[in-house]
This record gives sequence, structure tokens and C-alpha cells, in this order.
Amino acid sequence: MTAEPGFTLDADLALAHELADLADEIATRHFARALEPRRKSDGTPVTAADVEIERALCEHIVRARPDDAILGEEFGAQRGGPRRWILDPIDGTAHFVAGRTDWGTHIALERDGELGVGVITRPALRQRWWAARGRGATRSQRGRPDERLSVSEVRELRDSRVSVWAEHAEPRWERLAARANRVESDLDDILRLAAGELEAVIDVSGRPWDHAPAVILVEEAGGRFRDRTGGRRLDLGEGRYTNGRIDRQLDEVLDA
Repeated sequence: MTAEPGFTLDADLALAHELADLADEIATRHFARALEPRRKSDGTPVTAADVEIERALCEHIVRARPDDAILGEEFGAQRGGPRRWILDPIDGTAHFVAGRTDWGTHIALERDGELGVGVITRPALRQRWWAARGRGATRSQRGRPDERLSVSEVRELRDSRVSVWAEHAEPRWERLAARANRVESDLDDILRLAAGELEAVIDVSGRPWDHAPAVILVEEAGGRFRDRTGGRRLDLGEGRYTNGRIDRQLDEVLDA
């Protein structure tokens, strides 16, 4: 992604980290409290923390980049334009409410459909995963040196560790379990893939704010993302994330 005149990739990445810092502060303040979630029309939970974080992020973006568009899970699309910030204030709201640590904020920036910056946080663990186009993928933890991420070198499906995010049983999941090492899914799967601890993650029903930072994180770690048609759209639900070395074998099993 080439930044608009006056906006460098470094400046955009710095802004993404500012947004992540803001989200971390609000989320951490709410985390120790007893929050009562409500159910949205799609059945997913939302809390006052989700709403407060997204509102604060949108306000910060409007001040810093008044011409940029925004797409967020809670407030939807705001304005139009070639540059768009994609936000999920708390990915894993149910885990957040339950007091678990595997939740965080998703932040990404795209220009003309090309992702340039992505951040995924784990505030309760003081960890952050981030990537910028052409700069690689990095894991940060407070008090430790940053760690550059790289996908695994595994080339055979039979040796691969694969996670599937799907609500319903399908024959293709049974075929996959017979050909690969299917592992139990959790919210850290994409982070584990980028760190070389999994070879594939299939997310059947991801939304743009689920996919956006995950896509650039995996790609900058050396992996690959494809939508259900083989392209790279974020709005088609199913996404296949891999280390980029088992794609043909994986497709032969899933698309048989």
C-alpha cells in the first residue's frame, strides 16, 4: 500500500499503535468490572466496553485523518474514500466478560482494498502483534525485545497442524481431520500461525474486522490468505490462512 500524499506508512503505523494504546487503556479499565453483555441482532454479545472503545477510536481517527473512512463492528461504515480503517473494539467479547485473557482489539488500514497496516492486541497479557506492508510481522511484549514472526516451513499436509472455525459439521472437516492434525480452535490461532505454531487456519464466517489485521499479519510473516473464491476479499466470510506451503494439498481435501 502506498500512503496518500502527506501520509507515510510510518505515520499510519504510528497512528495504529496510538489507537491500540487507547483501546488497551479503556479495555483494561473495564476488564476488572462485572459487565452485563447484551445480544445484538446477529446473536453475538456486546458490552459497554465494546461501544466505548469503538467510539473513542473513531473520534481519534476523525481528528487525525478527517478524510479517512471507517468500518467498525459496532457502528458500521462511516464516510467513504480510498483509505479505510477497519476496527473490532473487542474481538472475543465473551472471553472478555468471562475474565479470560485471549481477547483484544483488531485495527487495520487499507487503501483501495490493499491492506497496509494491521494490529492485534492482548491487553491482559501486555502483548501486541503488528505488521506493515513490506516491513514484516512483529510480536511485542512489555519488558521484552520485539520478536520478528515467521510461519513454519512444514510442506506436507499430513505433518500440518490445522484449526477450523466453523459452527456446523461438514464432510470436508472429517476429510481434513483424516489427512492432517486438526487442533482445537481458539482466538489465538492466527497469532500462532504467524509464529510458526500452526500451518493452517480456516475461518468459515469471519467478518472484515475479523480478517483485516489477520491477513496482513500472516502475509507479512510469510504466509498466505485466500477467500472462498481463491481471491483476497475480506467480505466473503470464509478465509483460508496457511503457511503458504500446503495450499494445494489443503485445497484438494477441502474442495473434493
